[in-house]
Amino acid sequence: MKGNQTVLVTGAAGNIGTKLRPHLEERYQLRLLDMDSRGDKSIIKVDLSKWSDELLKAFEGVDAVIHLAPDPDESKSWEDLVSPNLDAAINPFIAAGRARVKRFIYASSNHAMGGYKDKAEIKCLTTKMPPLPGTHFSVRGTERDSTPYGSMKLFGERLGKCYAEATDMSVIAVRIGWVQRGDNRVEDLPADSIEWYKRMWLSTRDLCQLIEKCIEAKLSQPFVIVNGMSNNADMIWDIEHTREVLGYEPQDGRQTLASRVV
Repeated sequence: MKGNQTVLVTGAAGNIGTKLRPHLEERYQLRLLDMDSRGDKSIIKVDLSKWSDELLKAFEGVDAVIHLAPDPDESKSWEDLVSPNLDAAINPFIAAGRARVKRFIYASSNHAMGGYKDKAEIKCLTTKMPPLPGTHFSVRGTERDSTPYGSMKLFGERLGKCYAEATDMSVIAVRIGWVQRGDNRVEDLPADSIEWYKRMWLSTRDLCQLIEKCIEAKLSQPFVIVNGMSNNADMIWDIEHTREVLGYEPQDGRQTLASRVV
């Protein structure tokens, strides 16, 4: 697909979007969307939670979509996430289907499987295991619950499966690991963060390779789910399936075996 193909990126001004952009714009013609352009005139300002002719027009002539737009705050309530994470997932799928987009890459999340965090008996998390959305965690002494966030990511996965089975569009749902803001180096992982998150670190270099592989991969089935992490020595997330389906070969990883205390 490389060369003159057009790739649309939603949430282009966000953390992951800004990390992907330099890599992708060397390989594809990009069409960038975000509700907040951060002053970047190359980004089309569109609120994906509201259907409009402008939204549909943005998807016309696109070969692949990378959907990164949902609100990344995993601790928000059901009510706060309905518009940015539910409505803004439905409309891009509708627009992509009507525009006959061939490949849709949906940024799912590790939070779709977050309920396994406290199950010490689980030694390997594969994409064939039953989803268990939501993680309970603490931020500076405040208890948080990502069940609404993880559940809506799971809804997006199921919606993608429906579209893949009902149309000619293939869909890849990527359960993205932990991508830090800024330089996103393994040595900069917060020391006070729990091991559950550190074990699913995804470097910027591996993120870029992973998404490029998602764009280019020839799939044997119309819908697949993959885990998106670097080659971390002490994680339980299975990335062998990601290697097999996409040809993904992570170059980075958290290699020092860490304490198993969560």
